[in-house]
Amino acid sequence: MQKLMKNWIFTMITCILLAVLATVMLLGALEVKGFTLAKDILHLLVAVVLVIYIIFTLFPILWRYRGVPRLFVLVEVALLILTAVALVFAQINVPFFSSLQVCSVVGLAIWLRGAVEIVRAYVQKGTDGVKKTPLWALCLLILLCAFGVWQMANPTIKDKHFLFVIAAVSTVMATIFGVATAQNRKRSAPKRAKKSKAAPAADTPALEAPKEPVAALPKAKTDDEA
Repeated sequence: MQKLMKNWIFTMITCILLAVLATVMLLGALEVKGFTLAKDILHLLVAVVLVIYIIFTLFPILWRYRGVPRLFVLVEVALLILTAVALVFAQINVPFFSSLQVCSVVGLAIWLRGAVEIVRAYVQKGTDGVKKTPLWALCLLILLCAFGVWQMANPTIKDKHFLFVIAAVSTVMATIFGVATAQNRKRSAPKRAKKSKAAPAADTPALEAPKEPVAALPKAKTDDEA
C-alpha cells in the first residue's frame, strides 16, 4: 500500500475518481431534477453494509441459537436480505422497500434485532440452565424496538444529508490524494532526469583499448645466406 501511495499515477486516478464521486453526491444532495445516480449509489452502499451486518453479526447468532429463537433469526435474516436486494434494484418500484431511506433501513434492522431478542427472552424464561435476560436489558430491547419503529415511520435524517456527508468526505479525500500526487510527481522528476542523462551514455559504444603492435616474424634464410 505504501508503494501505491508513492505512485503518482495511482494517487492521480484515485483523486479523479473521488472528485467525480463528490460531484455526483453533491448533485444528488441538491436534488437536481431527473438525477438519481447519487441515490442509487447510496442504496448500493447501504445494501453492502446490510450484507456485512448479516454475515458477521447474524450468522454467528443463528449458529448459536436453537429452537424457536433460531427460527426468528432466520426470519430476520430473510427480511434483511430481501431489503438489501430491494435496495440494489431500487429503480424498480417494489412496494415499501424501494421507498426506504437509510434511516428507515437502520430502524428496520434495529427493530428486528430487538424483537427477536425479546422473543428469545420470553421463550427461555422458564428453561432451566439458561441465563435469564435481566429486567434492564429487556427494557432496553423494548426501547430499541420503539426507536426502530419510529425511524421506519419518520426518519430523522434524510437521504440528502447522507449525500452531503459523503460529498464532503470525498472532497477531503480527493484533496489529500491531489496533494500526494503533486508531491509524488516532484519526487519522481529528479529520477527521470537522472535516467535521461544516463541513457545517452549507455548508448555510446565503449572505446576499444589500443592493440599492442605485433612483433615482425623473422625472415626465413635463403640457400645463398645459408
